Amino acid sequence: MPNSREIDNALAAKLGSDATLRALMPNGVFWDVAPVDCTQVVILSFVDEKDEHEHQKRAIEDTVYEVKVIERSTVTTSNIDAACGRIDELLDGGTLTAPGYTLMVMYRERRRRSTVRDEASLEIRWFEEAAQYRVMMSVD
Repeated sequence: MPNSREIDNALAAKLGSDATLRALMPNGVFWDVAPVDCTQVVILSFVDEKDEHEHQKRAIEDTVYEVKVIERSTVTTSNIDAACGRIDELLDGGTLTAPGYTLMVMYRERRRRSTVRDEASLEIRWFEEAAQYRVMMSVD
């Protein structure tokens, strides 16, 4: 039976290895939290997962991930819109290769935007835009 984390790793690798996205969000792609000094970053989070079984074994993994772009208001050039667009290009209807799995479908389900004040300085804002992507993989 393949390891479900292979799907997680494939998603992170796809985003982390894209040169266009790396240029827009130079601090990188991280799971759940970013290092302290990041000002332009992509955060991946696991939202939900449901398995479908066939012949008493897992046949399909249906997973929802949140992909969030975070940018500090003090950066010289705002890249949040372009980064969100690039992520959508890569994931909505895109491809994904994970050992032991075959991609069935990958698409965006919903998105949200917010602005958060920095706890240390009220003059700084953090712009966040996130989308949830459903990734359905069949077990090989």
